[in-house]
Amino acid sequence: MKLIVLAALFACALAMPQRMVMPRLPASVIMKGKYQLIPSNKIVGGTVVEPNSLPFQISLQRRSALGSYSQSCGGSILDANVILDAAHCVRGVDATILRVVAGEHSLRTDSGLEQNRGVASFKIHEEYRPLTVENDISLLFLDAPLDLSVPSAQPIFLPPPTAEFDPAPGLMLTVSGWGTMSSGGIISDELRRVDVPVVSDDVCNTAYGGTVDAPEVYPSMICAGDMSNGGVDSCQGDSGGPLFVLPLDGNAAEARQIGIVSWGQGCALAAYPGVYTQVSYFLDWIAANRV
Repeated sequence: MKLIVLAALFACALAMPQRMVMPRLPASVIMKGKYQLIPSNKIVGGTVVEPNSLPFQISLQRRSALGSYSQSCGGSILDANVILDAAHCVRGVDATILRVVAGEHSLRTDSGLEQNRGVASFKIHEEYRPLTVENDISLLFLDAPLDLSVPSAQPIFLPPPTAEFDPAPGLMLTVSGWGTMSSGGIISDELRRVDVPVVSDDVCNTAYGGTVDAPEVYPSMICAGDMSNGGVDSCQGDSGGPLFVLPLDGNAAEARQIGIVSWGQGCALAAYPGVYTQVSYFLDWIAANRV
């Protein structure tokens, strides 16, 4: 049995409550009280994946004052030493309380395939803006290399250098993470995934307002979600995790990461798609800082 503290059950015991770790709106909007965070930790409308079928997904966990670890964010493997994540997942956090778990499926039960690594250091984008969540990207450097010779831990592909434009609206992408099936539900300890359609920047920006009192969707962001019916989305505990495209045969070994879970209004609301850091805008930054 792992020493994993599930936030919904032991939130009062954690030094860093999860609603503080994973904002879904820019802080400027939260402080104005226009929108409210939903303190649930979930992939909404998703399904449990086959164990280790998304081998690039990692669990980023924080150690509490009691010495136990809690699910904090997602992330994805770039190589044996580097994890791609969101800036807001690690901003202001002491790297020594973080650990990365690759090969994870259940937060509660060991499979024997997990690889625990400490975080030696991390690099946050120099122009990360907490108030607007611009440039919400970071790299985590592990204290020991992952074993990538096993199928349960594999790197994800990045977009090609030519992929500077947004994917076509309506294209189905996939997002994964740990959490509940519905707002306020019981937290699942198993990795889940959900398919979400791309939403154009114009439609997304209109949905959020793009005014002084509402967040703006910048070109370095990409939106995805069902704006007709809602019900499918990422949410707080999924922050930092991958938004990716699978090949037609569904082979996760060929998955390409398109986005990083970043922010949104609530979770799975029809009028508000999820907003992700668009990885293609940061390929040069990743290449310059991952070594």
